[in-house]
Amino acid sequence: MTNPLRRLCRVGHATRGLLHRSGSQSLQSFPSDALSDRVRESRGAVVFLPSIGWAVHLVQRPHHLARAFAALGYVSIFDCEGADDPVEGGFQEVEPNLFLFRGERSALHQLRSPILWCFPYNYHLANAFPMGTVTVYDWIDDLSVFPYDSEFLAANHRRALKEATVVASVSRKLDSEAKAVRADALYLPNGVDYERFASDCVAVPGDPVLESVLVSGRPIAGYYGALAKWFDYDLIDEVARRRPDWSFVLIGPMLDDSLTGKALLDRPNVFWAGPRSYHTLSGYLRCFDVAMIPFQINAITLATSPLKLYEYLAGGKPVVTTPLPECEAFPEVWIARDAGGFSRALDAALEAGRDERFRSRLRRIGRESSWSVRVAAVLDRLEERLREGLAVGPEAGSA
Repeated sequence: MTNPLRRLCRVGHATRGLLHRSGSQSLQSFPSDALSDRVRESRGAVVFLPSIGWAVHLVQRPHHLARAFAALGYVSIFDCEGADDPVEGGFQEVEPNLFLFRGERSALHQLRSPILWCFPYNYHLANAFPMGTVTVYDWIDDLSVFPYDSEFLAANHRRALKEATVVASVSRKLDSEAKAVRADALYLPNGVDYERFASDCVAVPGDPVLESVLVSGRPIAGYYGALAKWFDYDLIDEVARRRPDWSFVLIGPMLDDSLTGKALLDRPNVFWAGPRSYHTLSGYLRCFDVAMIPFQINAITLATSPLKLYEYLAGGKPVVTTPLPECEAFPEVWIARDAGGFSRALDAALEAGRDERFRSRLRRIGRESSWSVRVAAVLDRLEERLREGLAVGPEAGSA
């Protein structure tokens, strides 16, 4: 599989201005002693070990979780090691209570009783923190997704399942596997910034691609997110061929070469807008009549929790998707197993989307799936574990 983490970092390198447009307070270094004071005055510190860059078009689970913790009164620290974010050294506050970090890692190790948020590819970095440090191991994808040595990932994963204070899994499939080892594992699907996507007041972007679609007057089946090998291009090509009375809008970066040369781009009713800022996506979503998640079904997608699903639902948009288990769990979502089924589902979803009561049901699912709800679930489980007095955190010197 193409290296998605490195590609996302390259996208971040091209979009450094996003740090300023997203409400950055300052990119000046924040003194470590001042940060320590802030942590003491807060509910605590949460350190997100290195994952992807901060200033990227594809805003992902780590970004949302970091923001949710900050909103709840924690000091969120997003470690930017290996990313292209313009962090010049030390801590830099980019949003209230949310700090980017790059520098001597000892500054992190000296934080007062942090919560470490870890992923399969970085759990080993918890070794350097004091013994007993609270850790959340977030199993976010099938291990084959990550562009690292498989034995290294497997070793990290085994250790994390055994040692982490809380084990959280993004999908039912992964949760089932985790519970076979850790009965107390937590199912923690992706979530949504509910207020952003549920708002009816968000502006429709002034985008020439979008304007050319809207002027046609055809209903719009829309998708935003990565264009990568797990996207079923052939399916949408055939659906677009069958339904010239619909427009199909694809928004997002091409993470690999899988879209290159695909026939669907030659269809007059298919429009690829390329990447757009996360902060404009809710405006594009307002223009969709039906939202799509047309993924291939394989080991990777069977373990996937599509983040966009909850954003679509919060926006009150009917959703048509291929049979992804995390989508099949919702009876409000249309499941299409082939082009014919997808074509029929578009009509049914379009009709349902005209019903305000149905749209309210979708929004309710979104509200109940907010990132603040997800973080609250983790904090509750952490409290349970600590109240039980169970051993927590990586063992000193673990290999």
